[in-house]
Amino acid sequence: MNLKDLLLRMLPRGFRMALRRLRLKMISHRYRGLSASEVFSKIYQQGAWGDSGDSAQPFYSGTGSHDAVTVDTYVAALTSFLNSMGGKSTVLDVGCGDFNVGSRLREYCSSYLAADVVPSLIEYNRVKFAALQVDFRVLDIISERAPAVDVIFIRQVLQHLSNSQIQSAIANLRESCRFLVVTEHLPAGAGFQANLDKPAGPDIRSYIGSGVVLSLPPFSINAKSVRELCRVRDADGFIVTSVYEFSGG
Repeated sequence: MNLKDLLLRMLPRGFRMALRRLRLKMISHRYRGLSASEVFSKIYQQGAWGDSGDSAQPFYSGTGSHDAVTVDTYVAALTSFLNSMGGKSTVLDVGCGDFNVGSRLREYCSSYLAADVVPSLIEYNRVKFAALQVDFRVLDIISERAPAVDVIFIRQVLQHLSNSQIQSAIANLRESCRFLVVTEHLPAGAGFQANLDKPAGPDIRSYIGSGVVLSLPPFSINAKSVRELCRVRDADGFIVTSVYEFSGG
């Protein structure tokens, strides 16, 4: 935890939440009226999630894609899940970002389609990860139906979208797979309210004491089964990965 976060946590909770709501409004204003592609392109261009510290690496998907404990825990859980399938699965990685995480899962899949809404990021990944034989594509799951695969990963993506965008994304994903593996940040402590709405942007719902839970309204996703694969503690709560199984796919 950095000094800024430490000082913030020392403030009374009510005042802290008020500051976070103000921050959310300020951030949201910068991305108002932009398409998903424009939002996430701007996030990378402005380094809203930080930077790699390496001029040769122009895209950086944030600490959630690079923190050793977070990534190692996720990769171990997903490796175990994929190996339990009784054969290598076809996979779609939605919001693949800088592919630091996906690159570690490629060998456990029969085919790997990695998608994002940022064209320049997809082009960069095609060159950087050419040896992994990954099908990198520009895909906006808010407006486009996902290709049919066995498993879809969507890791810390929905938390950046509005509720209406999440609704559209889920409709475009759930009919295209048997298993949907969702990773979201959920804040710890009292006063948690699931699925409070927010505009699309680099921020997440923890700023307003919320987080995305697909089994609860307004999403109330209808799945054959839901189970948690892993969770990692961070400075503000937990990063939770769950798998939703559907009847078809």
